[in-house]
Order: sequence, then structure tokens, then C-alpha cells
Amino acid sequence: MFDTNVDTVSVWVAVGAVSVAVLGVITQLPTSAPPDAAAAATTIDEVATGPPGSVATRELHATEWSLAGRQLGLRSAGGTVHETLLHQVVPAVNPSLAAVLDGERPSSVFDSPDAFRRANERATTEREQWRAAPDRLTARHVAWGGVDVTLVG
Repeated sequence: MFDTNVDTVSVWVAVGAVSVAVLGVITQLPTSAPPDAAAAATTIDEVATGPPGSVATRELHATEWSLAGRQLGLRSAGGTVHETLLHQVVPAVNPSLAAVLDGERPSSVFDSPDAFRRANERATTEREQWRAAPDRLTARHVAWGGVDVTLVG
């Protein structure tokens, strides 16, 4: 009546192995949700399709971001997400474009509309790379001397 059943040991070993496997899966789950790239892309698209002078900001909950052509990428501890934008935008990666993004007139930063166009082309042709994400994403639609772009930074 009190004899040990041989199957009991194998059942306890199996239950222990399953418990260790479940613990391994749980510890690998992300601790937070991935960033909301859809909301950021919507904000950028609203500015890009709006009239020149349009500007919008959105809080970002990401550690890194990338922007190349029509692809916006956001990365955090919760994961990496990509969204496709309606129009090509320009990342404000150099100080001159960042000044225009912050509200400076292009004519006060660049010598000519052609210099502004070249700066935008250089920023657009840079290959995609991950950069530290700002706390707030800003998008500004700028038109000057035949150059019509949406700057994002």
C-alpha cells in the first residue's frame, strides 16, 4: 500500500522540466510594450500632407529611432517596430536642418534655396541608421524657393 510507484518519479521529473521551461519563457518576455510607431507615423503624415508651415510634435517612448525615405523605425526594450509613411520625409540630422525644424526660417540658415535643397538631398541619401530617440518627435512642413520638404527630428 505504501510502496513507491515507479511512474511517480518520472512524473515529478517531467513536471520539474516543464516548470523550468515555463520560467525560461517568462523571463524572456519583454517588460514593456513596443513603441507606438503608428501614432508617430500618423503625426508625420498629417504634417506632410498639410500646407507649408504645418508643425506637430508627439511624445516618443522609444530609445532609438531611424528614418530613411518613407520608413520610420522605433526601438525600445519592448521591441522594434517599423511604419511606412505616405510621403518621403527628411530627417533633420545636421545642425542647419535641425535649426529649420526648430522654427528658424530657411533663409536665415541657408545662403540660397539651392543650398537648402542640397542639404535635404544629403540628409535623404544617408543610409538608414539607428540614432538616440528624442523625447518628443517634431515634424515641420517647409517650403522655400521651390523646395518643399517635411523635416522630422
